[in-house]
Amino acid sequence: MKRKVLLILCIAAISAMFVQSCEVNGCSKGTLISGVNNHESQKMKGNCMECHGPNGNGKGCFMIAGTVYDSLELNTNANAVIMLYTQPNGGGQLVATLDVDQSGNFYTTAIVNFGNGLYPAIVSKKDNSTQFMATPTVIGACGSCHGVLNAKIWIN
Repeated sequence: MKRKVLLILCIAAISAMFVQSCEVNGCSKGTLISGVNNHESQKMKGNCMECHGPNGNGKGCFMIAGTVYDSLELNTNANAVIMLYTQPNGGGQLVATLDVDQSGNFYTTAIVNFGNGLYPAIVSKKDNSTQFMATPTVIGACGSCHGVLNAKIWIN
């Protein structure tokens, strides 16, 4: 029983430190979600969460974030929607939908339960074509792999 209480207190202390550090960095200033008409985000290469995380100086602690490019991977593409499913190829439950903003970025500070992994899909608003990620992810830092180890996220 004492171990259980000690464990709960440790978890609470760690959570409090995380929340406190997020508040210092502006992460508790409401929910930020990318939208079709938003154009405030920066055009950035790499992992958005380096700045938009508990130790960064960007506005908000992102749970999911990334940038969409055109098919040549040269320019950003604002004509897309990101969807996360519990099963491959758009199967199972749809957990999150994020519109790509005018800068080609998508992001949310809302809590997303990744569980055992979510399967991302990107849908083109031009022709409704969809690309599915074949493997699940348990993190929303899309730019930590795409554009580094894997191709950039792109759609026509």
